[in-house]
Amino acid sequence: MNRKQAMRVWAIVAAVAVIVALVAFGQLMPVARAQAETPTPEPPKPTALPPGEVRIEKITSPALEGNLLGDPAERKVYVLLPPGYATSDTRYPVVYVMPYASCEPTLHTADFSTARQFLLSNGQIREMILVVPDGTNTLGGSHFMSSVTIGDYETYVTRDVVNYVDSHYRTLPSGDSRGLVGCANGGDAAMRLALKHPEVFGVVAATDGPWDYSLEVWPSDVEGVTLLKALPKDIKDLYLDELVGWYVQMAAAAAPDPNNPPFYCEMPFRIVNGHGEFVPEVVARIVDNDCAHAARRYVQQPVRLQGIRIQHGVHETKLTPSVHSFVQLLTDLGIEHEYVEVKSMGCGGQWEQASLKYMSEHLVFEEQ
Repeated sequence: MNRKQAMRVWAIVAAVAVIVALVAFGQLMPVARAQAETPTPEPPKPTALPPGEVRIEKITSPALEGNLLGDPAERKVYVLLPPGYATSDTRYPVVYVMPYASCEPTLHTADFSTARQFLLSNGQIREMILVVPDGTNTLGGSHFMSSVTIGDYETYVTRDVVNYVDSHYRTLPSGDSRGLVGCANGGDAAMRLALKHPEVFGVVAATDGPWDYSLEVWPSDVEGVTLLKALPKDIKDLYLDELVGWYVQMAAAAAPDPNNPPFYCEMPFRIVNGHGEFVPEVVARIVDNDCAHAARRYVQQPVRLQGIRIQHGVHETKLTPSVHSFVQLLTDLGIEHEYVEVKSMGCGGQWEQASLKYMSEHLVFEEQ
């Protein structure tokens, strides 16, 4: 082969190589383009768990029998079982939810069932039993306090309800596996019961409660009292002003008087020169029942809570002085606690979810 023929062969080989390269590039381009256009697969969504069973129990409480208001001793207690309860032999911690407002449990049952299901489906909490007791009474709410007038709601919860739940359900029947949660006056009740009974409940998560009743910090608006022209005479008068109703409810617990129907308590206000004013002696007895006083007594006994969480919606400005006063008191007393402020009104900031997360982190569970 002469030089001219060799060059012709090399030219043909080079041309073939170019053609092969172009064909390959043309085939690869759609693949590359398809790969570039293929969206990144989304992470799998959490598996939605079925809601746990809700049982409505009827409990007759000896602690509520014989109260002067004539309110029933038989009460409904809502028990929210976790999804895995029916298919396991596991024992569970129990979270007691203290209802707010009139202390009626239905609303909380729905809200906490929804919150728990969401958190469980997202793997953010462990399974727990939730219990919501009825705390209603003739005056518009017991606040889970105690007196001969309203009955002993404190013992109703800490003994009668707890014992019933422990004897009828697979619970972990010890204080370090029981918690209390609540908001507003339910948060007030949760905190008070936890501080007074740390041997029964080991953890508390309370939101937007009036934990310091001192007139200097609570309430910030007493216009309803000063505008009184006459003392309340029957139950419907308590609904004319929220603060007036609240003080009569508290006086029925803190200053009972069996000889003073229809409220069977010493009145916390009186009429002077055509206007209402507080009765200092009765108010002092009410204040003595607040969480601030419970905290001072708490440090004088040896049992300590495993966790205290306080949440406050900063837009609930009427509560802010009372909340800040109580939080500072806990600090001064050396009581360990977690304080969280959220940008919300009272009982906002997804307090149900936050409370359940705290319970899941601090309660003692059965060893797996």
